[in-house]
Amino acid sequence: MSLPRTPSFRLDGKRALVAGGSRGIGLGCAVALAEAGAHVVIAARGAAQVQASVDEMAQEGLSAEALVLDITNVAAVQDAIAALA
Repeated sequence: MSLPRTPSFRLDGKRALVAGGSRGIGLGCAVALAEAGAHVVIAARGAAQVQASVDEMAQEGLSAEALVLDITNVAAVQDAIAALA
């Protein structure tokens, strides 16, 4: 048996929004997207944690920015997305 492999792809010039991306699986996804060339916006409630994650990614040469956001607040999410557009 052989495990499936992720196909090679590039996301240069694309932007990705990762909710909960300041730690755990979300951070892993954010890093993978950035490694594929995307500029990643990491949204999370904890300002210090999300900024620390972005700073660490920047030290590795990855493109990311922090967005302090509670995604359970629909109006705040809509406003944030409108501001990013």
